[in-house]
Order: sequence, then structure tokens, then C-alpha cells
Amino acid sequence: MRKALSVKAIEAFKPKVKRYEVHDILCPGFSLRVFPTGRKVFSVKYRYGLTQRRLPIGVHPRISLAEARNKAIEALRLVDEGIDPAARRRQLSMTFESVCADFIRQYARPRNRSWREAERIMDREFVSVFGQRDIREIKRHDIIELMDGAMDRGASYQANRIHAHLRKLFNWCMERGIIETSPVAGTKPPTREQPRDRVLTDDEIRAVLRACAKEPYPFGQFVPLLLATGQRRGEVSQMKWSQVDLDAKQWVIPAELAKNGKPHVVPLNDFALRMLAAVPRFEDCDWVFTTTRRSPISGFSKALRHIHDQSETSGWRFHDLRRPAPTGMAGLGVLPHVVEKILNHTSGIVSGIAAVYNLFQYQAERREALGKWGDFLDGLGECTAKKSMDKRGCGC
Repeated sequence: MRKALSVKAIEAFKPKVKRYEVHDILCPGFSLRVFPTGRKVFSVKYRYGLTQRRLPIGVHPRISLAEARNKAIEALRLVDEGIDPAARRRQLSMTFESVCADFIRQYARPRNRSWREAERIMDREFVSVFGQRDIREIKRHDIIELMDGAMDRGASYQANRIHAHLRKLFNWCMERGIIETSPVAGTKPPTREQPRDRVLTDDEIRAVLRACAKEPYPFGQFVPLLLATGQRRGEVSQMKWSQVDLDAKQWVIPAELAKNGKPHVVPLNDFALRMLAAVPRFEDCDWVFTTTRRSPISGFSKALRHIHDQSETSGWRFHDLRRPAPTGMAGLGVLPHVVEKILNHTSGIVSGIAAVYNLFQYQAERREALGKWGDFLDGLGECTAKKSMDKRGCGC
């Protein structure tokens, strides 16, 4: 698509199922990419030697259209002078923000399926603090102050995540010769984490379901679906309608989203299907749970506090809602290997024809087990679907 980019036009570009690109007719080579998540990124294409290259400029609206276009013109001017703008950027840009972006793009994204979470933590905890500082000037006391700040606000778990992400970042910088020693070396995680074994009681599950029956979309259906499927928060939150087959009563989690890197078929019991029936469908939006219609559901912390208050329960997180399903199914007589398949836990390496077989292994048993679990959830109290049907509406 070719168009004269303007502030008004950029605001009007809506995300689609697939990424698309709008080329600026005022500055040849300059363009805007619009991603399905709603992210909008400026870039410039140029030819250096025999190779056509793309130079990312920045994310809208962190960088304005005028600034991005000027950067594109400057990059093209360097090309005219026989200079590769990407190489020039690597030589000059050692700010914490730019190195962090390179780390996400070159290391975290190809290797870590939860790279978006890493990017979110880095933007919020690191880039907001260190930003334009030269990463080579970051010292150990800076790292300690960052972790101490998290501890002071009562976020001990987050302090450990900060330590883990900074350790990976600076180790990567050492490997690439950006720094000689890591400021994280010699430091330890601020707290010792204890394995969580929080399992909600039947009374707590009943209270949570009743609270969710009064919640509007998306959390009024999202939380019960976590309980009904036994899948991970990250998998349910990124569920798409294109992955759901309502006629076959199943949801296929794609390999790139599943923690073990293998596609996973989740049979949908009647309880789960009622929750999905209560979810509104938005035009040009494939996300099942969304607060913007452009990206997956967000606002977990606020929603969790609200549901704690409304259900008069406490001490549990959304990930803990994955635990009642295997515990409950075990109590209903479901065999352990079937429960493991439902949770998508695997052992060993399965490939080729065996992998295809494994995708549907114990499918009948899994469907029966999740059916029993759905009936159990129904039996805990009055059905929540009828109430949640009356609470449709997007929190946009």
C-alpha cells in the first residue's frame, strides 16, 4: 500500500490478522509496518551494494512521524555517501535502550517463546531507568539499586526477574564484545523463591466462579476458562478464534505458543464452550480475549485484585488456577498419564510420524476427563454462563 503518511492516517491504520506495510510516497523507502498486535513500526529500506536492507527507525508513538521521516532521510543520505546506516548505528549507538532492543531482536525473540514478557519487563524496569545512558557505564551499584527498589515496593518476585533478565542481557553483551565484564557478576537474586503449591479449595473455586459471573468481559469469561481447560495463563490469554473449532469442540494451541514447542489439542468441555459462547466477537479481531481489539488481554494485576476482593479469597495468582484441574481430575479417578497429556507435559523427544500420533494421543480419554472436570465445576454452584452472557461488552 502506498500513501502519504500523516499523523491522522497513522492513527487510522487498524491491525489486521496479518502484518501489512504502508509505503510513504513523500519519502521513497520510508514505511510503516502495522502488526496484528497493533504495534506500528517505522523503517526505511535501502540498497547497499548488491543487498537490499531494512533499518528499523522506531515505534509509533514513541517516535513522531516527523522525527522518523527525518531519520529515514538521514539514513538515505548516508547511503548516497557510500556509508551503510545500519553499520553506522552499530558503531555509535551504545545506549542502554538501543542495546536492549538489539538483545530482544537478536537473542530473546528467536530463543524464548515468552520474549514479549521479557521485553515488557525490560521496558518498564530497565529502559525507563537507564534509557539513554551508555550501557558500558552501568555499574554494579546501579544493578543493586534497581533490585533494592523492587524489594522496597514489596515486589520480591519481580526483583528476582530483574536479576535474571539483567544477567542474560549483560552476558550477551560480553559475548558480543560490547562490555568486558558484567556488572551483574557477583550478585545474587534478592530472595530465595519457594515453589508454589497453592491449590484453591472447592469453596474458593465456587467463590471465584460466582465473582466472575458478575464480571464483564473479558475477565468474566477468561478466569473460568483457565479453570475449565487447565492450560497456562499465557496460552489462554493469547487464544485466537482461528485456533478454536466449536463444531469439533476443541482448541489447538500452536507450537510457537506452547511451552514445550509442540502443538497441543485441548478438548473443550461444555463448561468451556458456554464461556466461549458468552465472549463477544469483534470485526477484524482474531483475539478471543482483548481489551483493545488490537492485542491480547492485559491488566491482569488490577483484575486479580478485583476478583480477590469480590470473591473474598486471597493468596492465589492466575497461574494457580491451572492447578485445580489436575488435582480435581485425579480425585475423579482420571489416570495420571491422561492428566499429563491434558497439561501438555512431555518427556523425551518425539518427532516425525510419532509426533503426529502424539498430538492426538489419548484424545478420547482427555475429552472424557475434561468432561468430568467441567461437570464438577458446574456442580460447585450455579452455572456462571447465564450471568456472564448478560455482561458482554469490551472494556475498550
